[in-house]
Amino acid sequence: MKRHSLRITGILLLSLVVLFSCAKPPTAEMEAAKAAVAKAQADTNANLYAPEALKRAADSLAKMNTEAEAKRYDNAKALAQETIKLADQAIAEGNAGLERAKDEAAGLIASGKSLVLEVTNALNGAKKVARIKLNFTQVTAQFNEAKTTLAAAEKDQSNSNYKNAIEKGNAARTALSDILSTISSAVQAASKKK
Repeated sequence: MKRHSLRITGILLLSLVVLFSCAKPPTAEMEAAKAAVAKAQADTNANLYAPEALKRAADSLAKMNTEAEAKRYDNAKALAQETIKLADQAIAEGNAGLERAKDEAAGLIASGKSLVLEVTNALNGAKKVARIKLNFTQVTAQFNEAKTTLAAAEKDQSNSNYKNAIEKGNAARTALSDILSTISSAVQAASKKK
């Protein structure tokens, strides 16, 4: 009886060894995960607007490879599926980021154009104020520089370079707001002197 149960135990152990040694890596899933990450890494929007999501996909791919090398194929398969989801998410976040950047650039340029009109009117009004202490030459030079920056932002926007358009749009808006504040302060100071 003992001999018979030892034989059965031996057969079961041998079967388990054979079963686990025959386990194969989830090649199709792993290749799909590699392709998904490569596609995401080649996507301009994902690189520009979703770098963190792209990094998560690449990190997941690295973990998948580590699990496959350690012959933990179930983990590798699960990570392959997760990697594909993360790569797709990076592309989706990149596209959403592009839309947000388009909207932000358009908003900054529109508000910048509105500020140009305000500064123009304020500057023309300031010229009529008696005893105003305002360096019109300097303010006009700053104004022209801000308008040039705004025009560059608009050019970047038309070339779909939204990150630069946003950066220049912010710079122009800040400069225009500062000029407006300078003019307003000078007008108020001159009005108090009367």
